[in-house]
Amino acid sequence: MGTYFWIAMPIETFFLHNNETMKKYNATAYIEMSSGVLGKSNYVKYVQEDAANFIDCFSSTNYQSFFFSTYPFESNLEMAEFGLFYKSPVSAYSIEGDGGRETDKTREIIHLRSILKQPEKSVSTFYVALQRNLKKIPALQSSLIMGNHTYKNHYYLPTSKIIIPQDSHSRNVQGTWEEHCLNLGMFYKQK
Repeated sequence: MGTYFWIAMPIETFFLHNNETMKKYNATAYIEMSSGVLGKSNYVKYVQEDAANFIDCFSSTNYQSFFFSTYPFESNLEMAEFGLFYKSPVSAYSIEGDGGRETDKTREIIHLRSILKQPEKSVSTFYVALQRNLKKIPALQSSLIMGNHTYKNHYYLPTSKIIIPQDSHSRNVQGTWEEHCLNLGMFYKQK
């Protein structure tokens, strides 16, 4: 399976289809949120019983990214160092996720990537299973088009919404990411 994986679908559907895979491979999902404190982030842990609260975080202006990790954290991560999942030893056990926001007009593609080229076996095995599981979703399509290029490894559930790339978190973007993409014609066409 690839190091990178792109899929456009509602974030609640994404986690609904991944819940059993997460349990089977002892992986946990976390959302990184801006805390307002320099060098610190808030982390929200996915708990099946409170999945709605977790999903709501994707609509927050403080949402940064999300992670899957098989790292055995000893305590709750509510407030922790910014970039925690990119540092050793946690990075070897982690997968980064970007995107997943959705409005009435657009759906932001979900981009997953293994943080290290040679991750720890537990997270690598989970990542392969997660991709395999997502590709089995009925009605899932492949091949999105942007400009003159067809991305055969980009998957999506058909939608009437415009599919846009994941937020680059660039400081050069004026206004919202959605407005930026739509104004520049940066969106995918469904086959």
